[in-house]
Amino acid sequence: MEVKVINKILFFCAVILALVLIGLATQKRAKKGRSRILLVLTSIYALLYILFMVTKQYGTAGSEPTVVKILFALFLVGYIVAWMNEGLGGAIFVVWWIGMWYLGVFVAQSDRGAAVVMGFPLFVLAVLFIIAWFKKRKAAPAAPSTQKTNTSRD
Repeated sequence: MEVKVINKILFFCAVILALVLIGLATQKRAKKGRSRILLVLTSIYALLYILFMVTKQYGTAGSEPTVVKILFALFLVGYIVAWMNEGLGGAIFVVWWIGMWYLGVFVAQSDRGAAVVMGFPLFVLAVLFIIAWFKKRKAAPAAPSTQKTNTSRD
């Protein structure tokens, strides 16, 4: 095998290991009621996204490679945050989705709609993360009242 292919495979394995370790480290701190299915689906999406980035199947003209790498970094931030805070992670993924539209409409030279279509599953996951966060927020017990009560006797 070529050295470049071996380096890509090693890089891919290292990233997978890092994602698994991040997931395990944050899973210990995860509260009950965390949307584990959403996190697992997002992890699968992350592995596919990393594979896409390693194979460099995106355009090379103009600013497209830079935008693709920035959006990948934003995805990684959103992925890590989603393990700690579903609502914020979902919001970051929505911003990522808007960035994918920008990439598809204004930056990409070829395959203009591919970024939007391939990003759609993550957008759906982002909406589900936000819905789960709202449901968990509504289900949380209300904080005890701090109003003073009149305890003096007349």
